[in-house]
Amino acid sequence: MRALGDFAGMSPSDKYMSGELFDRLHSKLRTLLGKPSAQYVPSGKMAQMLALKVHAERTGCSRIALHPRSHMEEYEARAYQQLWGLSAVQLGGYDRLPTASDLDAIKEKLGAIVLELPLRRLGCLLPQWDDLRALTELAHERGIPVHLDGARLWESQPFYQRPLSEIASLFDSVYVAFDKGLGGLAGGALAGEASLLDEAVIWQRRAGGRALRSFPTLLAALKGLDERLPLMAEFHDKAVSLAKTFSQLADLSVSPNPPHANAFYVSLRGDRAKAAPARDAVAAKTGLWLFDEAIDSIDQSLVRFEVTIRVTGLSVDDDDATAALRCFQTLIS
Repeated sequence: MRALGDFAGMSPSDKYMSGELFDRLHSKLRTLLGKPSAQYVPSGKMAQMLALKVHAERTGCSRIALHPRSHMEEYEARAYQQLWGLSAVQLGGYDRLPTASDLDAIKEKLGAIVLELPLRRLGCLLPQWDDLRALTELAHERGIPVHLDGARLWESQPFYQRPLSEIASLFDSVYVAFDKGLGGLAGGALAGEASLLDEAVIWQRRAGGRALRSFPTLLAALKGLDERLPLMAEFHDKAVSLAKTFSQLADLSVSPNPPHANAFYVSLRGDRAKAAPARDAVAAKTGLWLFDEAIDSIDQSLVRFEVTIRVTGLSVDDDDATAALRCFQTLIS
């Protein structure tokens, strides 16, 4: 909070979604994403539902297509259905990325499709650029708006080696997050055509997303864009380096290898019931925290977890981390 106060300087506070801080943030987002309009939203779940609701009303179709392992399916208690009156059809296989062929196989009318870049529940996997273009172009040929769940779009950019605006240009609406890689307190934003954002703002008010004061999260977002956005390539490079070192251990696999973003999955043989106690023991012995929670796997003989590189991870020595992982491997066997 002291750092945010220092960063704020003499900036005036905001009031009911307007003011200098909003203007600064929206201007940065328009430039970075190459979209005519941007709007701060206090939560990612709300931001995405606003976009999908507007797309559905414009197309006259409340059915959306999304991946079965998308954040909207696995983490949000199907808010799109229970609160926003939308229904969903599966786009792509459970353990692989969606493709243009998957969309072609859906013959019914769609109000929008959602693509999550990267798809976190597949190890932060990203489609190749040509595959991504083929999928979005097919959607547009059919008159289907494409929404980007870009909660980790900042972290995805090094994989594509293209400006954020070029990636965003494939999509009719874009959601970005200010926590995660940017290290903000909370919140996110929508970007797209001005008319779409004008309608989304109405739904934001209806959904209780028009706060009296937002300056702490606005300052954190601006600070993150200034200080952490330039580090995304370093996050990715460190993830690639660490994954390469980890993959040299026996009875262990890394996916994807090399990592597409700043995160990847580690899978190794062992007893999942021992994973949490072993993680804690390794942390006490080495000072390194390997992961938060073990991830379910269809193979019951595997222990799987996610490694994510952010600012603190840059200072971790690859060999020290590998030694800690080797210790963990011994404890779960």
